[in-house]
Amino acid sequence: MGKKRLATSILASATIAFTLFNSTHVQATEQVSPQVIQGNYEKGELIIQFNRLLTEAEREVIYQKYGLTEESTLQDGLFANVTIEDHHQLKAVAEALMQEKEIASAEPNYHMTTEYKPNDHYYNRQWFHSKINAPYSWNRTRGDSQLTVAVIDGGIDMSHPEFKGRLVKPYNAVTNSTTFAPDDHGTHVAGIIGAAMDGAGTAGVAPGVKIMPINVFDGEYAESYDISKAIIYAADQGADVLNLSLGSYSYSSVVEYAVNYAYKKGAVVVAAAGNDSTSTPMYPASHSSVISVSATNAKDKIADFSNYGRYINVSAPGEGILSTVTDNAYAYMDGTSMAAPVVSGEAALILSKNPFLTPNQVVKIIYSSTRDLGKKGWDSYYGMGRIDTYQALKMTPEPMGNISLSSTQIKAGKNVRAGLSVRGNVRGTVSIEDANGKTVNTLIRNQLPQKGGFVVYWNGKLQDGSYAKPGEYKIVFRVSDNRQSMVKKAAVKVVPN
Repeated sequence: MGKKRLATSILASATIAFTLFNSTHVQATEQVSPQVIQGNYEKGELIIQFNRLLTEAEREVIYQKYGLTEESTLQDGLFANVTIEDHHQLKAVAEALMQEKEIASAEPNYHMTTEYKPNDHYYNRQWFHSKINAPYSWNRTRGDSQLTVAVIDGGIDMSHPEFKGRLVKPYNAVTNSTTFAPDDHGTHVAGIIGAAMDGAGTAGVAPGVKIMPINVFDGEYAESYDISKAIIYAADQGADVLNLSLGSYSYSSVVEYAVNYAYKKGAVVVAAAGNDSTSTPMYPASHSSVISVSATNAKDKIADFSNYGRYINVSAPGEGILSTVTDNAYAYMDGTSMAAPVVSGEAALILSKNPFLTPNQVVKIIYSSTRDLGKKGWDSYYGMGRIDTYQALKMTPEPMGNISLSSTQIKAGKNVRAGLSVRGNVRGTVSIEDANGKTVNTLIRNQLPQKGGFVVYWNGKLQDGSYAKPGEYKIVFRVSDNRQSMVKKAAVKVVPN
């Protein structure tokens, strides 16, 4: 991870550890009692989750009772970041708040951190690409420019030539602005995912995708509230993959809510498992809706710093990783902060081949395409195994098959049958175009597939009910989800009776 982190930490070379949420359901009723408040957090700040949306006046009644000041809210007031004048009373106030019927949880604003330490030497190669079979994958796709990976980290160096023209919707969750100071850790993570394949410098796992740079750090730490705000922002802005190379050993309900929110919005979430060689769960990596990544070295062995345990899902190269840093430079770093973006890059390649896959489908492909290391099957060091992007793409189904036609010619009043198979969570519209590309009839509109595809019949009629004149026409299948759309066309000739 990089230089600033949530009262949690970044997991990079600098060894960085972060726990991701692995649950797809928000557990709004979970509460944090004073006995389990642990780790580092912002002094004098609490994050309150309400059981329902309260009005400002209703919230103020509670605040006055406990001497609290509301600083900001998330999700229309479901969460509130509040301050308490005497920070020594934080635990006692949290305990009292959780006795209020309107409050689901009250917890400290935990810090997350990065755990990387830059290496001194610059080496002119990136060994991890061949280890995960990336060069073979690039024969199929180098990452679609319609795909966006959000890097929720320290600020990316926006002027680095490796990202020219591919940085979109930057956001600083700390200041609610679009500007931030460049950070080595965030820039390094972004380069692992998407540094340009331009014959200079380094290359990312998915060099064709767009990067959404989001800063959550203010100095050494990132706060759980800001991280949650960043995750929700990325999901609302349409990011397809979220990379979280940061973490904390303290559970945060607001971060879990945010991760689950992004997952339900259709984003794949990847997080670093941590760099302390411990089995203690790291967050957000430990959440069920997150892919938790441990780190391996060039010998396909678990890195000596990597965390392990029941929450590990997969492993990826994370030791001696060369990537971009600030000031148009490159450097080596170690850490699970480096391993996580390798997996994020793989997820972006999978979605570049089939953008209609759900997060759950992407996760299954990643898990089932790994190279098994350690004990047979899942184990606590490598999870399902070390990722293999080439095998993952081989297992990724094409989003659309070829259009099948019962005939390429029809006469007025006679039917031609057209079918198209699809794989993914899509809806379809099928229309008829004339030789000039003008839509002259719509056969189905925005419908769900039946038995894995769409089937239509056209009898030569136009939208007004008249028959088409003899000539060249096309049956157009357009499939889309909330993020992407694809089109396939098949030529049909209308001939005289």
